[in-house]
Amino acid sequence: MRLTGLIISGFRGFPEPVTLDLDADAVIVSGVNGSGKTSMFDAILWALTGSIGRLRGEPKDVVSAYSPTGEARVELQLQRDGVPIRVVRRFDGDHHLSVTADGGETTIEAAAETTLVELLWPDAKSAPNPGEALSQSLTRATYLQQDVVRQFVEADDEQDRFRVVGELVGVGRITELQKQLESSKRSWSLATTAREKEIDPLRGEHTSLVERLRRLGTADAPMFESAALSDWVTQTEHVVPDINAVELRTQTSEAVDRALGVIAARQRRVERTVGALERVHDHLMSPPPEPAPTEPFRERVESSTEAIAQASEQLRDAQEAAATARRQQAELQDQAESLRTLAALALRHLGESCPVCSQQYDHEETRARLEAMVASSNTPPIQVPIDGVQAAAAAHEQAQRELAVDQAALRSAEQSQVAREQWRQGLAALAVDLGLDLEGDVESEVVRRLATVQDEIAQLQYLHTAGEDFSLKLARMAEQTQRSEIENQLAALRGEIAAREVEQSARTRTAELASELLVGLRTASRAIVTDELERISQPLQRIYSAVEPHPSFRAVRFLTGVARNQGQVWTALLDEVEGKEIQRPSVVLSSSQLNVLAVCTFLSLNLAIETLPLQVVALDDPLQSLDTVNLLGLADLLRRVRATRQVIISTHDERLADLLARKLRPVAGSAARTRLIRLDAWSRSGPVVDQRDIPLDPLPLKLVAAS
Repeated sequence: MRLTGLIISGFRGFPEPVTLDLDADAVIVSGVNGSGKTSMFDAILWALTGSIGRLRGEPKDVVSAYSPTGEARVELQLQRDGVPIRVVRRFDGDHHLSVTADGGETTIEAAAETTLVELLWPDAKSAPNPGEALSQSLTRATYLQQDVVRQFVEADDEQDRFRVVGELVGVGRITELQKQLESSKRSWSLATTAREKEIDPLRGEHTSLVERLRRLGTADAPMFESAALSDWVTQTEHVVPDINAVELRTQTSEAVDRALGVIAARQRRVERTVGALERVHDHLMSPPPEPAPTEPFRERVESSTEAIAQASEQLRDAQEAAATARRQQAELQDQAESLRTLAALALRHLGESCPVCSQQYDHEETRARLEAMVASSNTPPIQVPIDGVQAAAAAHEQAQRELAVDQAALRSAEQSQVAREQWRQGLAALAVDLGLDLEGDVESEVVRRLATVQDEIAQLQYLHTAGEDFSLKLARMAEQTQRSEIENQLAALRGEIAAREVEQSARTRTAELASELLVGLRTASRAIVTDELERISQPLQRIYSAVEPHPSFRAVRFLTGVARNQGQVWTALLDEVEGKEIQRPSVVLSSSQLNVLAVCTFLSLNLAIETLPLQVVALDDPLQSLDTVNLLGLADLLRRVRATRQVIISTHDERLADLLARKLRPVAGSAARTRLIRLDAWSRSGPVVDQRDIPLDPLPLKLVAAS
């Protein structure tokens, strides 16, 4: 299938309608950068696939900013075995597609997409995204875009290269089947793991039931007399009025256990009553002595207090009299001492007359009298009443001792009365809880009640002991019933676990078979891709040798490998003279040489794969980074390619366009046709388009044989 015509309107660099004649063996598109060359190639790709992957923009981005209708429209004309095919794609906010094949009925929209895939790439019909598979086949082996020239040899990783080659050689669906199987296997494994986890609770339940069965033991059920239990129930109802008689008559283990709880609670209450009665009895048995009257002791205390007051007054009087006598004695002593001092002073100044009044006196008599006064040391005695003070003090002390004795006797009488009152209050408090009448014979009532409640305790103890025996026997009987139920549950559970384990075994085997199938699919796809790459390596080497981009690394080949169960592809360069191999061409090749290698790889894939959608080689200005020698070699190579492929190539270099026109011109004796399309003077209406055929070379092409 080849291209014959293209009509572009409102698409990217072509706002106004432009009709291009592509019905030629070689089409050379010439024009400066920005004149619309890439837009022409993108129009072809968009018409066939509905997208331009490298742009990664919104669908509306393909509409020219100067489109007079606000829509993009591309009509692509193709031919297969002489039968025309017409593809029309539009975008006006929505995608529209129509395909007319063999001049017959026109299909539109989704049906047209299906028709287009069937016409161009039937293998993509079973792909999850047929349009994407078709686009990949076109952009990797038919249309070499100028901004992704080196993607295959440099940008793609080893796994991506393997997938690209696999898609081109027809194992893409195997790869997708492998992915689907891997996804299904993962889901299957997750489900299998989940089911395995579901068995774990069943196994845990099985273990629990086995343990319960072990605890139940293997002893036979004890002998049980229903009449004895009925008697016990009757006695319990009589002794314990608050028992649930209706439930107890069911004679179940649960009812007996609850009755035992009621009996135990009543036992505790009765025991508390016994304790209270015993405390009252003990209280009655240890009353305090009768209290002594306090009035006589108060009178004696008052009398002693008055005696102390009188003794205190007498003591004060005696003490005051003694103090007065001592004071008088001291005054007399002071007076006598003053006279002696004055006499001594007068003797010191004694003269013929008085030094004060100058009177005459008897000098000798005066001296004698003064000396006698100085020599005298006696003071007139005064009698101090000491005996009266001592007697008053002794009387006061005796009165205090008598008061202390009387006060102690009064306190003792008062305490005996308080103790008696406290004893009565304690008895009243104990009697209130028991409802005893303190006016009656409390002691007899306490003794009578003690006998009654002790009898009740004995009955309750008997009922509790007998009830525990009945509960145990009923529980043993229930255990036997429960044992049968557990054994039935175990049998059913073992059956379910066994069935699930069989299912798990089958699922595990299925997963193993899926793994084996995956291994087979991976091996088969790798084998196919490896064989195809071996075959493609031959034209790759021929094409690479014709261009000779490197002086020493003159051999090239594809290498394959496996990593993490994923196929890998490398492009390796070899220096066969020195025996060196480079698996990363960018290490030894310049940018221009890498472009040449990329073009050679692209052409080898295009020429070696016979099932490509179009028998076309479309190169969008791939020569702009090439050296002159590489350009000449590539031009010669394209001339050979033209024999088996429709060649569509663009360039921004006018001289190169002329060179390609000469190299790709038709020659005498050939029915080939070469078209030259020049794009020039781009404006808001689009480029000026000049189309013409390259004239036939009248002389046949001569090849010089190597000597």
